[in-house]
Amino acid sequence: MKRKHWIIIGGTLTLIGLVLSYVFLTKKNDPYSVDIVGVKIPLKFFDYTDFLGEKDTLKVLNIEKELLQIDTLVHDNLLGSFYRLSFESDTAFLRGYRNIVKDPAIQEIQKALNQKCTTLLPLEQNTLYQGFQRMKVLLPKIKQPHHIFWINSLFNSSVSIAENGIAIGVERYLGPSSKVVQRLPSNPFYAWIKEGMDESYLTRDVISGWLSNHALKETKGSLAEEMIRWGKILVITEKLLPDNSTATVLRYQDEDLNWALASEASIWKYLINEQLLYDKGEYTQQSLLHEGPFTGGLPHESPDRLGQFMGYRIVLQYVEQHQPSLESLLNIPYLTLLQAYEVPEKK
Repeated sequence: MKRKHWIIIGGTLTLIGLVLSYVFLTKKNDPYSVDIVGVKIPLKFFDYTDFLGEKDTLKVLNIEKELLQIDTLVHDNLLGSFYRLSFESDTAFLRGYRNIVKDPAIQEIQKALNQKCTTLLPLEQNTLYQGFQRMKVLLPKIKQPHHIFWINSLFNSSVSIAENGIAIGVERYLGPSSKVVQRLPSNPFYAWIKEGMDESYLTRDVISGWLSNHALKETKGSLAEEMIRWGKILVITEKLLPDNSTATVLRYQDEDLNWALASEASIWKYLINEQLLYDKGEYTQQSLLHEGPFTGGLPHESPDRLGQFMGYRIVLQYVEQHQPSLESLLNIPYLTLLQAYEVPEKK
Protein backbone atom coordinates (compact mmCIF):
# COMPACT_ATOMS: atom_id res chain seq x y z
CA MET A 1 0.00 0.00 0.00
CA LYS A 2 2.77 2.41 0.91
CA ARG A 3 4.60 1.75 -2.36
CA LYS A 4 1.46 2.42 -4.38
CA HIS A 5 0.85 5.54 -2.33
CA TRP A 6 4.28 6.94 -3.15
CA ILE A 7 3.99 5.99 -6.80
CA ILE A 8 0.77 7.99 -7.05
CA ILE A 9 2.34 10.98 -5.31
CA GLY A 10 5.44 10.71 -7.48
CA GLY A 11 3.29 10.63 -10.58
CA THR A 12 1.37 13.68 -9.37
CA LEU A 13 4.57 15.60 -8.67
CA THR A 14 5.92 14.66 -12.10
CA LEU A 15 2.72 15.95 -13.72
CA ILE A 16 2.92 19.20 -11.75
CA GLY A 17 6.55 19.56 -12.81
CA LEU A 18 5.64 19.09 -16.46
CA VAL A 19 2.86 21.67 -16.22
CA LEU A 20 5.16 24.20 -14.53
CA SER A 21 7.85 23.57 -17.11
CA TYR A 22 5.33 24.11 -19.92
CA VAL A 23 4.15 27.37 -18.38
CA PHE A 24 7.75 28.56 -17.91
CA LEU A 25 8.77 27.69 -21.48
CA THR A 26 5.60 29.26 -22.89
CA LYS A 27 6.31 32.52 -21.07
CA LYS A 28 9.97 32.36 -22.07
CA ASN A 29 9.02 32.04 -25.73
CA ASP A 30 6.34 34.74 -25.52
CA PRO A 31 7.84 38.06 -26.72
CA TYR A 32 5.02 39.93 -24.99
CA SER A 33 5.68 38.43 -21.54
CA VAL A 34 8.08 40.94 -20.00
CA ASP A 35 9.70 41.53 -16.64
CA ILE A 36 8.18 44.67 -15.11
CA VAL A 37 9.87 44.53 -11.71
CA GLY A 38 11.45 47.90 -11.06
CA VAL A 39 9.94 49.56 -14.15
CA LYS A 40 9.32 53.18 -13.20
CA ILE A 41 6.33 55.11 -14.53
CA PRO A 42 4.98 58.54 -13.53
CA LEU A 43 1.53 57.21 -12.53
CA LYS A 44 -0.15 58.35 -9.30
CA PHE A 45 -3.64 57.51 -8.05
CA PHE A 46 -6.11 59.88 -6.37
CA ASP A 47 -9.30 58.73 -4.67
CA TYR A 48 -12.15 61.25 -4.92
CA THR A 49 -14.99 58.73 -4.71
CA ASP A 50 -16.10 60.11 -1.33
CA PHE A 51 -16.08 63.75 -2.43
CA LEU A 52 -19.89 63.93 -2.32
CA GLY A 53 -19.85 62.50 1.19
CA GLU A 54 -17.65 65.24 2.63
CA LYS A 55 -19.39 67.32 5.33
CA ASP A 56 -16.63 69.85 6.01
CA THR A 57 -17.10 72.73 3.55
CA LEU A 58 -13.50 73.89 3.98
CA LYS A 59 -12.30 70.44 2.92
CA VAL A 60 -14.67 70.53 -0.04
CA LEU A 61 -13.10 73.78 -1.25
CA ASN A 62 -9.57 72.46 -0.64
CA ILE A 63 -10.33 69.32 -2.66
CA GLU A 64 -11.66 71.46 -5.52
CA LYS A 65 -8.48 73.54 -5.56
CA GLU A 66 -6.27 70.46 -5.26
CA LEU A 67 -7.99 68.82 -8.24
CA LEU A 68 -7.68 72.02 -10.28
CA GLN A 69 -3.94 72.08 -9.59
CA ILE A 70 -3.41 68.41 -10.50
CA ASP A 71 -5.46 68.22 -13.71
CA THR A 72 -7.55 71.08 -15.08
CA LEU A 73 -9.38 68.95 -17.64
CA VAL A 74 -10.48 66.35 -15.09
CA HIS A 75 -11.44 69.15 -12.69
CA ASP A 76 -13.64 70.85 -15.27
CA ASN A 77 -15.14 67.60 -16.48
CA LEU A 78 -16.03 66.24 -13.04
CA LEU A 79 -17.11 69.35 -11.21
CA GLY A 80 -18.37 71.38 -14.16
CA SER A 81 -19.84 68.86 -16.63
CA PHE A 82 -20.88 66.02 -14.31
CA TYR A 83 -21.81 67.92 -11.14
CA ARG A 84 -22.72 71.21 -12.88
CA LEU A 85 -21.11 73.26 -10.13
CA SER A 86 -20.37 76.96 -10.59
CA PHE A 87 -16.81 78.26 -10.34
CA GLU A 88 -17.86 81.93 -10.11
CA SER A 89 -17.26 82.02 -6.36
CA ASP A 90 -16.80 79.73 -3.38
CA THR A 91 -20.31 80.63 -2.25
CA ALA A 92 -21.84 79.61 -5.57
CA PHE A 93 -19.75 76.44 -5.64
CA LEU A 94 -20.82 75.38 -2.15
CA ARG A 95 -24.47 76.21 -2.83
CA GLY A 96 -24.48 73.84 -5.77
CA TYR A 97 -22.55 71.23 -3.80
CA ARG A 98 -25.10 71.25 -0.95
CA ASN A 99 -27.96 70.83 -3.42
CA ILE A 100 -26.31 67.72 -4.83
CA VAL A 101 -25.37 65.98 -1.60
CA LYS A 102 -28.81 66.36 -0.02
CA ASP A 103 -30.39 64.31 -2.82
CA PRO A 104 -31.38 60.87 -1.37
CA ALA A 105 -30.54 59.09 -4.66
CA ILE A 106 -27.01 60.52 -4.62
CA GLN A 107 -26.63 59.60 -0.97
CA GLU A 108 -27.52 56.01 -1.92
CA ILE A 109 -24.88 55.99 -4.66
CA GLN A 110 -22.31 57.35 -2.22
CA LYS A 111 -23.15 54.68 0.35
CA ALA A 112 -22.76 51.90 -2.24
CA LEU A 113 -19.43 53.37 -3.38
CA ASN A 114 -18.07 53.54 0.16
CA GLN A 115 -18.82 49.83 0.62
CA LYS A 116 -17.36 48.82 -2.76
CA CYS A 117 -14.20 50.89 -2.88
CA THR A 118 -12.56 49.41 0.21
CA THR A 119 -11.92 46.11 -1.58
CA LEU A 120 -12.14 47.10 -5.25
CA LEU A 121 -9.70 50.00 -5.56
CA PRO A 122 -6.51 48.35 -4.18
CA LEU A 123 -6.91 45.37 -6.54
CA GLU A 124 -7.70 47.45 -9.63
CA GLN A 125 -4.98 49.96 -8.81
CA ASN A 126 -2.34 47.22 -8.73
CA THR A 127 -3.55 45.71 -12.03
CA LEU A 128 -3.61 49.10 -13.76
CA TYR A 129 -0.16 50.03 -12.52
CA GLN A 130 1.26 46.77 -13.86
CA GLY A 131 -0.59 47.26 -17.15
CA PHE A 132 1.02 50.65 -17.67
CA GLN A 133 4.39 49.23 -16.64
CA ARG A 134 4.05 46.69 -19.46
CA MET A 135 3.07 49.52 -21.78
CA LYS A 136 6.28 51.31 -20.81
CA VAL A 137 8.33 48.25 -21.78
CA LEU A 138 6.41 47.12 -24.87
CA LEU A 139 5.34 50.54 -26.17
CA PRO A 140 8.03 52.91 -24.89
CA LYS A 141 7.11 55.73 -27.29
CA ILE A 142 3.48 55.91 -26.18
CA LYS A 143 2.59 58.69 -23.79
CA GLN A 144 1.97 57.53 -20.20
CA PRO A 145 -0.76 58.88 -17.93
CA HIS A 146 0.43 60.80 -14.89
CA HIS A 147 -2.75 60.58 -12.85
CA ILE A 148 -5.67 58.24 -12.38
CA PHE A 149 -8.65 59.60 -10.48
CA TRP A 150 -11.23 57.37 -8.84
CA ILE A 151 -14.45 59.40 -8.96
CA ASN A 152 -18.21 59.29 -8.63
CA SER A 153 -19.36 60.52 -12.04
CA LEU A 154 -23.05 60.13 -11.10
CA PHE A 155 -23.30 57.56 -13.93
CA ASN A 156 -22.17 60.09 -16.54
CA SER A 157 -19.02 58.26 -17.61
CA SER A 158 -17.17 54.99 -17.10
CA VAL A 159 -13.74 56.21 -18.20
CA SER A 160 -12.80 59.76 -19.21
CA ILE A 161 -9.43 60.22 -20.89
CA ALA A 162 -7.62 63.56 -20.62
CA GLU A 163 -4.21 64.66 -21.88
CA ASN A 164 -2.32 63.49 -18.81
CA GLY A 165 -4.93 61.81 -16.67
CA ILE A 166 -7.79 59.33 -16.51
CA ALA A 167 -10.98 59.64 -14.48
CA ILE A 168 -12.80 56.41 -13.62
CA GLY A 169 -16.47 56.57 -12.65
CA VAL A 170 -16.36 53.74 -10.12
CA GLU A 171 -20.14 53.74 -9.65
CA ARG A 172 -20.46 52.36 -13.18
CA TYR A 173 -18.64 49.23 -11.99
CA LEU A 174 -20.81 48.46 -8.96
CA GLY A 175 -22.23 45.44 -10.79
CA PRO A 176 -25.51 44.80 -12.61
CA SER A 177 -27.00 43.21 -9.48
CA SER A 178 -26.31 46.28 -7.33
CA LYS A 179 -29.50 47.90 -6.03
CA VAL A 180 -28.22 51.30 -7.12
CA VAL A 181 -27.71 50.06 -10.68
CA GLN A 182 -31.02 48.21 -10.77
CA ARG A 183 -32.88 51.38 -9.75
CA LEU A 184 -31.48 53.40 -12.64
CA PRO A 185 -34.23 54.40 -15.10
CA SER A 186 -34.58 51.94 -18.00
CA ASN A 187 -34.26 54.87 -20.39
CA PRO A 188 -31.45 55.74 -21.04
CA PHE A 189 -29.97 52.93 -18.90
CA TYR A 190 -31.18 50.00 -20.95
CA ALA A 191 -30.77 46.43 -19.67
CA TRP A 192 -27.69 45.80 -21.84
CA ILE A 193 -26.03 48.94 -20.46
CA LYS A 194 -26.63 47.82 -16.86
CA GLU A 195 -25.26 44.37 -17.71
CA GLY A 196 -22.00 46.02 -18.75
CA MET A 197 -21.53 47.77 -15.39
CA ASP A 198 -19.32 44.95 -14.12
CA GLU A 199 -16.07 45.48 -12.26
CA SER A 200 -14.30 42.86 -14.39
CA TYR A 201 -14.28 45.32 -17.31
CA LEU A 202 -12.71 48.23 -15.42
CA THR A 203 -9.02 47.72 -16.20
CA ARG A 204 -9.82 46.73 -19.76
CA ASP A 205 -11.81 49.93 -20.27
CA VAL A 206 -8.97 52.07 -18.92
CA ILE A 207 -6.16 50.52 -20.99
CA SER A 208 -8.17 50.35 -24.22
CA GLY A 209 -9.45 53.89 -23.65
CA TRP A 210 -5.92 55.23 -23.22
CA LEU A 211 -4.72 53.42 -26.35
CA SER A 212 -7.67 54.73 -28.35
CA ASN A 213 -6.91 58.31 -27.38
CA HIS A 214 -3.11 58.33 -27.31
CA ALA A 215 -1.86 55.55 -29.60
CA LEU A 216 -4.53 54.53 -32.10
CA LYS A 217 -6.88 57.43 -32.69
CA GLU A 218 -10.07 57.14 -34.72
CA THR A 219 -9.30 57.02 -38.45
CA LYS A 220 -12.51 58.58 -39.85
CA GLY A 221 -12.01 56.05 -42.64
CA SER A 222 -13.78 52.91 -43.84
CA LEU A 223 -15.25 50.14 -41.74
CA ALA A 224 -12.18 47.99 -42.46
CA GLU A 225 -9.82 50.71 -41.20
CA GLU A 226 -11.80 51.09 -37.98
CA MET A 227 -12.10 47.33 -37.55
CA ILE A 228 -8.32 46.95 -37.74
CA ARG A 229 -7.78 49.93 -35.44
CA TRP A 230 -10.03 48.29 -32.85
CA GLY A 231 -8.35 44.95 -33.48
CA LYS A 232 -4.97 46.47 -32.64
CA ILE A 233 -6.38 48.15 -29.51
CA LEU A 234 -7.91 44.91 -28.25
CA VAL A 235 -4.92 42.68 -29.00
CA ILE A 236 -2.54 45.15 -27.33
CA THR A 237 -4.88 45.47 -24.35
CA GLU A 238 -4.84 41.70 -24.01
CA LYS A 239 -1.02 41.69 -24.01
CA LEU A 240 -0.88 44.45 -21.39
CA LEU A 241 -3.44 42.71 -19.15
CA PRO A 242 -2.41 39.03 -19.45
CA ASP A 243 -4.57 37.92 -16.52
CA ASN A 244 -7.75 39.16 -18.21
CA SER A 245 -9.68 36.59 -20.22
CA THR A 246 -10.31 37.16 -23.92
CA ALA A 247 -14.02 37.53 -23.17
CA THR A 248 -13.27 40.29 -20.66
CA VAL A 249 -10.95 42.12 -23.06
CA LEU A 250 -13.71 42.03 -25.71
CA ARG A 251 -16.28 43.08 -23.10
CA TYR A 252 -18.24 39.90 -23.70
CA GLN A 253 -19.79 37.23 -21.54
CA ASP A 254 -18.35 33.75 -22.25
CA GLU A 255 -21.45 32.75 -24.21
CA ASP A 256 -21.13 35.88 -26.37
CA LEU A 257 -17.52 35.04 -27.22
CA ASN A 258 -18.45 31.44 -28.02
CA TRP A 259 -21.23 32.65 -30.35
CA ALA A 260 -18.85 35.03 -32.12
CA LEU A 261 -16.11 32.42 -32.53
CA ALA A 262 -18.54 29.85 -33.90
CA SER A 263 -19.91 32.45 -36.34
CA GLU A 264 -16.62 34.04 -37.47
CA ALA A 265 -16.76 32.65 -41.02
CA SER A 266 -20.42 33.67 -41.38
CA ILE A 267 -19.71 37.20 -40.12
CA TRP A 268 -16.88 37.58 -42.64
CA LYS A 269 -19.12 36.30 -45.43
CA TYR A 270 -21.76 38.85 -44.42
CA LEU A 271 -19.23 41.70 -44.57
CA ILE A 272 -18.06 40.60 -48.03
CA ASN A 273 -21.49 39.88 -49.51
CA GLU A 274 -22.90 43.20 -48.30
CA GLN A 275 -19.78 45.06 -49.47
CA LEU A 276 -19.33 46.66 -46.06
CA LEU A 277 -15.56 46.58 -45.59
CA TYR A 278 -14.90 49.83 -47.42
CA ASP A 279 -18.16 51.49 -46.43
CA LYS A 280 -17.56 54.84 -44.73
CA GLY A 281 -21.20 55.38 -43.78
CA GLU A 282 -22.08 56.31 -40.22
CA TYR A 283 -24.88 53.73 -40.02
CA THR A 284 -22.59 50.84 -40.96
CA GLN A 285 -19.97 51.78 -38.39
CA GLN A 286 -22.57 52.47 -35.72
CA SER A 287 -24.11 49.03 -36.30
CA LEU A 288 -20.88 47.03 -36.34
CA LEU A 289 -18.53 48.90 -34.02
CA HIS A 290 -20.60 50.57 -31.31
CA GLU A 291 -22.21 49.17 -28.18
CA GLY A 292 -25.79 47.97 -28.30
CA PRO A 293 -28.06 45.04 -27.46
CA PHE A 294 -26.77 43.17 -30.56
CA THR A 295 -24.92 43.85 -33.82
CA GLY A 296 -27.12 45.58 -36.37
CA GLY A 297 -27.74 43.58 -39.55
CA LEU A 298 -27.02 40.27 -37.81
CA PRO A 299 -29.27 37.95 -35.75
CA HIS A 300 -30.66 39.41 -32.54
CA GLU A 301 -28.93 36.67 -30.53
CA SER A 302 -25.57 38.01 -31.71
CA PRO A 303 -23.40 40.02 -29.31
CA ASP A 304 -22.74 43.68 -30.11
CA ARG A 305 -19.61 45.16 -31.75
CA LEU A 306 -18.89 42.21 -34.02
CA GLY A 307 -16.90 44.57 -36.24
CA GLN A 308 -14.50 45.03 -33.32
CA PHE A 309 -14.47 41.28 -32.78
CA MET A 310 -13.54 40.66 -36.43
CA GLY A 311 -10.78 43.26 -36.19
CA TYR A 312 -9.47 41.50 -33.10
CA ARG A 313 -9.47 38.12 -34.84
CA ILE A 314 -7.71 39.49 -37.94
CA VAL A 315 -4.99 41.22 -35.92
CA LEU A 316 -4.58 38.32 -33.48
CA GLN A 317 -4.09 35.87 -36.34
CA TYR A 318 -1.31 38.06 -37.78
CA VAL A 319 0.32 38.55 -34.36
CA GLU A 320 0.32 34.81 -33.62
CA GLN A 321 1.90 34.03 -36.99
CA HIS A 322 4.47 36.84 -37.19
CA GLN A 323 4.97 38.04 -33.58
CA PRO A 324 5.71 41.68 -34.42
CA SER A 325 6.68 44.01 -31.63
CA LEU A 326 3.69 45.96 -30.33
CA GLU A 327 5.52 49.12 -31.39
CA SER A 328 5.67 47.93 -35.00
CA LEU A 329 2.12 46.58 -34.87
CA LEU A 330 0.88 50.13 -34.41
CA ASN A 331 2.20 51.07 -37.85
CA ILE A 332 1.32 48.00 -39.91
CA PRO A 333 -1.14 49.18 -42.61
CA TYR A 334 -4.67 47.92 -42.23
CA LEU A 335 -4.60 46.43 -45.74
CA THR A 336 -1.56 44.30 -44.85
CA LEU A 337 -3.44 42.81 -41.93
CA LEU A 338 -6.67 42.46 -43.86
CA GLN A 339 -5.06 40.70 -46.81
CA ALA A 340 -3.16 38.29 -44.55
CA TYR A 341 -6.37 37.11 -42.86
CA GLU A 342 -7.33 33.51 -43.50
CA VAL A 343 -11.01 32.83 -42.94
CA PRO A 344 -11.47 29.88 -40.56
CA GLU A 345 -13.44 26.92 -41.79
CA LYS A 346 -17.06 27.05 -40.71
CA LYS A 347 -17.65 24.61 -37.88
